[in-house]
Amino acid sequence: MSIDVLDPKILRRNLLLEAAIDKQLDALVRQANQTAALLERTAMEENQLRNLLNVAVTSGSPEVVINFIRYQIAREKDKWGRGDNEFGHTVIRDLRETVNQLAGTVEKHVKKNMPDAPEAETLHQTAYVRLMQLYLGYLNRAFYYGKKTGDFKRLRGNANG
Repeated sequence: MSIDVLDPKILRRNLLLEAAIDKQLDALVRQANQTAALLERTAMEENQLRNLLNVAVTSGSPEVVINFIRYQIAREKDKWGRGDNEFGHTVIRDLRETVNQLAGTVEKHVKKNMPDAPEAETLHQTAYVRLMQLYLGYLNRAFYYGKKTGDFKRLRGNANG
């Protein structure tokens, strides 16, 4: 274990970071649900979204994930779609806009509550990567639900339950 991990300032920063990320989860899940609903009439399979999640976890890079999505769009049009409002490009937009904005909210919260946060220059990127991984995990779960139940309507938020 690194000495830095035991540094009280780093511990406090990490706790603030996790708490701020936790506050964004509902918005992240709602966005993932809406995007997963786009897969209702596609040939997408569960393993493809698991592969996407694996890329996000192993790379820790939004740009690597976006590159992977573009590759899948080119390879599997019937699953990822090619249009701006189809699944693949919607996920890219979610990552670049919604998830990135939520990371900015997390960063502001930490800096507000700890102006002298260690490694403050990396807060946004750290939050962005973690939120991206969470978003893709929720996207995977939502799709699994829709695929197994056939109930994509609930994912769009148009039904109770």
